[in-house]
Amino acid sequence: MVKYFLCQQDDRMLYAAVPVWDEEANAEMMDLNDWTNWPPSYAAQFKVNGHDYTVYPDILMGSRMMVSDAVYELLQVYVPSLFSRMALLRDMERSQQKLYWMIQPPLVDCLGEQSQFRPGGTLMKLVIDRKRTEGKSLLQVQGLRETCMLVNLALAESLLRRGTSGITFQEVAMQ
Repeated sequence: MVKYFLCQQDDRMLYAAVPVWDEEANAEMMDLNDWTNWPPSYAAQFKVNGHDYTVYPDILMGSRMMVSDAVYELLQVYVPSLFSRMALLRDMERSQQKLYWMIQPPLVDCLGEQSQFRPGGTLMKLVIDRKRTEGKSLLQVQGLRETCMLVNLALAESLLRRGTSGITFQEVAMQ
């Protein structure tokens, strides 16, 4: 019986880098909302308004899901067909640049019937249908307003063994 965990950015991390789309550095024809249609060789560029204490977590859950290069390499082992595009986070004042990857985990319609929602349609309790997740190490729950990235136990343990930072895991109820 495989367990799944909600994988999220740890919002308790102080001074986490916040990427901002850099319109000047990116070609005018490149639209962030259309990133899945970019050429594979294109690297998106984001500004980071950092300071001396800025920390670069291994996962960034903003308008786009991004992971550090180290986490991306591990994800490639578990999900070789993972859709991704390069993203460079640049702090010009400190002459720093970090390689990240925007990822789109496979969308899976696995929302369980026992999931609960608030009156506005936001998720209150996530329950996953076990049968629909079989054989998947990484997935994104389809049909939600929120971005819910799930990892199986093996992938969660692999991430934790590698000393990742800024990632939290919360076990998900299964039906």
